[in-house]
Amino acid sequence: MRGRRYSIDGEQNVASPADTCLGLTSTTAIEPIIYMVTVGCEDTPADASLVWYMGRSTAAGTATAVTPQNLGPSTVAATAAAGENHTAEPTYTSNAILWRLALNQRATHTVVFDPDGGIALPATANNGVGLYPSHASSTVLVSATMHYQE
Repeated sequence: MRGRRYSIDGEQNVASPADTCLGLTSTTAIEPIIYMVTVGCEDTPADASLVWYMGRSTAAGTATAVTPQNLGPSTVAATAAAGENHTAEPTYTSNAILWRLALNQRATHTVVFDPDGGIALPATANNGVGLYPSHASSTVLVSATMHYQE
C-alpha cells in the first residue's frame, strides 16, 4: 500500500564546513520513507565543490519549521516534522551516512530512490535524517527538497 506523500524544502547559508540545510524527524506513530531528493546552490555560479550528506540523527537540532506539503488528494496533515536553516545542528549518529553526493556549485541534482529502497526513518520519537553540504572554503546559499511518504 502506498503511503501519503509529502514534500519539504529548505535553504541554508553555509558558512562553516557543514551546516544542515533540511531535516526530517519521525515520531513513534510512523516510519517515513524518503524517495526523492534534490540539492543545489542558489548563489552566483562559481567553480566550488560541495559534498552533500544525509545523516541519521537522534535529535532534530534547532531550525525554522517547515510545513510538509501534501502531494496527493488527501487533506491529512503530515505526522513527521521538518526544519530548515538550522542554527543548532541535529545530533548525528556517528558513521551513519545514508547518502553522499559530490557536486559542483554550478550543478543541481535530483535522485529518485528505488521504490522499494527509499531511505526509511525509524518509528522512534526525535529520530530522523539531516541533509547537509560540506565544503572546503566557500560560503554559499544552498537549497534542497525532499519527497517522502508516511
